[in-house]
Amino acid sequence: MGRAAALMMASVFLSRVLGYARDAVIAYQHGATPETDAYFAAFTVPDFLNHLLAGGALSITFIPIFSRFLAEGKEEEGFRAFSTIATVMGAALVFFIVLGEFLAGRVIPFIAPGFTPAQAAVAARLTRIVLPSQIFFYIGGLLMAIQYARKQFLLPALAPLVYNAGIIAGGLLAGREHGMKGFAWGVVGGAFLGNFALQLYGVRRGRFAYRPRIDFADPALREFIRLSIPIMLGFSLVVVDEWTTRVFGSFLLVGAITWLNNARRLMMVPVGIFGYASGVASYPFLAELAAHGKMEEMWDKLSLTLRWVFLVSAGVAAVVFVLSREAVLLVFQRGAFRIDDTLHTASALSAFAVGIPFWCAQAIVSRGFFAMKDTWTPTLAGTGAWVVALPAYYLLQQSYGVFGLALASTIGIFVYAGTLYGILMFRTVGRKGIPELAEYGKMALAAVLAGTAGGYGLSAAARFLSWETLWGSLARFLAGAALIFAAYFLIAFLGRSRTVRMIRRREDLLHPPSSDPGPPRPPRP
Repeated sequence: MGRAAALMMASVFLSRVLGYARDAVIAYQHGATPETDAYFAAFTVPDFLNHLLAGGALSITFIPIFSRFLAEGKEEEGFRAFSTIATVMGAALVFFIVLGEFLAGRVIPFIAPGFTPAQAAVAARLTRIVLPSQIFFYIGGLLMAIQYARKQFLLPALAPLVYNAGIIAGGLLAGREHGMKGFAWGVVGGAFLGNFALQLYGVRRGRFAYRPRIDFADPALREFIRLSIPIMLGFSLVVVDEWTTRVFGSFLLVGAITWLNNARRLMMVPVGIFGYASGVASYPFLAELAAHGKMEEMWDKLSLTLRWVFLVSAGVAAVVFVLSREAVLLVFQRGAFRIDDTLHTASALSAFAVGIPFWCAQAIVSRGFFAMKDTWTPTLAGTGAWVVALPAYYLLQQSYGVFGLALASTIGIFVYAGTLYGILMFRTVGRKGIPELAEYGKMALAAVLAGTAGGYGLSAAARFLSWETLWGSLARFLAGAALIFAAYFLIAFLGRSRTVRMIRRREDLLHPPSSDPGPPRPPRP
């Protein structure tokens, strides 16, 4: 599990680096304009289509099915199931893509009601370019699921790297001449190469067979649909949060959607590296324990993973909250992206940062439900969290703009992660898990106190180091992050955090005291 997690963390980290290079190219060439807002809004319909056909959940729904065939020595039946699912669901996806091409112009005003007619027309054109990429994501997702079931992680880990590289190439080659269309065509090229062609090569290295097959009575297809229906029909906060911020953000200043998008991308770096990578790596092990009915052992493994991830992510949240301006300036402020864009993006990032530990937590806790083949509970809990948070999106947007929308997102993910954690705890170990909450409280309190100390320290250093310059921001970020992390771990250790003290005990094991016993001690009376 550790090796798989390390590989996925490296993939996510490099993918985020390329993602920032991509966003930096967009910011440098175009800044935050009506066209960039239209570009980011153009992904709403394709993302919804992906969600509608459970394309984003293939690792949850298809891996258990294909793994069962492998375990039973029925690989040919597994490929027959793949052929049926790829043909039936792929045909449905193509139908919706064609429908989306015709209806994009009518759908955009509902997605971004604050757009002007000209801006909505740009978003519709970009949507039509991006839509076909979903077929590559879907079929590629099935191909990656086969490799995951075989415990082959390398080529799936390369998919997001090639995808982002394709977008960057499209922007560099055609961005200046054709505007955001160059980036949109890069999306299609990157999806084809990274998510489809590379993964097809990966599965063909071993045994692989595909023949177009339509059989609605196929048990594997029925099981796939049964597991996918909750994900298809449920509007979980994890899926619709970004769409909701785009809808409400379209009523704000020009550039608001771009500011929110850039802030979310920064926030998702630690979430992807620590939360999602750990969730993907731990899932097969949790599923194995759940299959044997070892619920307490599954909870112990999940809880241990969650504590370590929460420990790191809470410290990162404190750093990002305090140093949001410096982080945004270092990544985005160049070319057409000005200081005003930096300030608005940093405002949203500071609110998003508070939710980092809870985004990481839901990525891990939800795997506990999926391991038990329960896709309904995470979906219903996520939909309920979104409904509860919906008034906050409106009210906070009215009062605080992009900061308010990001804060509403954080409120929603806190409700969702807390609800999932409570339900899973009572299903597995019951009230015996309640004392564990004190450990998360200690880490959260330590992060708040460390962030406060770091904020005062940086305020005192403002006369020597200005955040408005590149080198000043870099020095402040490095020094501030070191100060906050040191204070965080010290406070957590003094607060008797069990997770931090575990690090100390492991250090003692790695570096035991000298074997020389020294002079003999006199016996105690």
